[in-house]
Amino acid sequence: MTITRPVGYTFLGPTAHGFARDRFQGPRMVVLPPVQRGDVAALVTGTNGPPGDLVIVDGRFGDVLAVGHREILAALDAGWQVWGLASMGAIRAAELSSYGMRGFGGVYRCFADRMVPDDEVAVLHGPEPEYRPLSEAMIDLRSFLTHLAARGILRPQQADEVAALLAGRWFGERTTTALAELCGQVAGPRVMPGVRDALQALPRHRVKSADLLRFFQAESWRWS
Repeated sequence: MTITRPVGYTFLGPTAHGFARDRFQGPRMVVLPPVQRGDVAALVTGTNGPPGDLVIVDGRFGDVLAVGHREILAALDAGWQVWGLASMGAIRAAELSSYGMRGFGGVYRCFADRMVPDDEVAVLHGPEPEYRPLSEAMIDLRSFLTHLAARGILRPQQADEVAALLAGRWFGERTTTALAELCGQVAGPRVMPGVRDALQALPRHRVKSADLLRFFQAESWRWS
């Protein structure tokens, strides 16, 4: 006998920018815009049929209220399997893991193990449907700065100093231009060509997107 699991929903935005949308949706999974306050409650109360899977990746905040803890807890109580990863989802999963919300990936582990600041995953981005990022997540920039130090473009202490300067900025000002300028400020103009060349490798150091891809490649919700 074939058993068909209930449909799932993923709240997704700038973390998926640059990837084909069909990598994250299909017969079992529906992609929705970044979550905000009330979206989870509306989905749970307005969906016919048995509870399914709910995956929170990206969420809105600032101009609207962020997704609430109570509505996630209500979804869990109603029998939904709720996952969080990569961005806003990783934060909520770390906060609510003891209540049954499931976390996935390296970004989630950062919040669960060390409770790093929420703005480590924040990016400024354009409107739907592209959600084009206009800045870089601090957690991704840290990974890239480690790469620069490993290649000898920066000394480890210099990479740490650049990271501290970027962390002190508003998240919308954490851009590749700002990164390159700060590297030149800290290590001198001689490093600028190497930093600019290395920026081609930045996509490989976006840990948020890497977590998203691994989650969907493994179809993690199917095996829990």
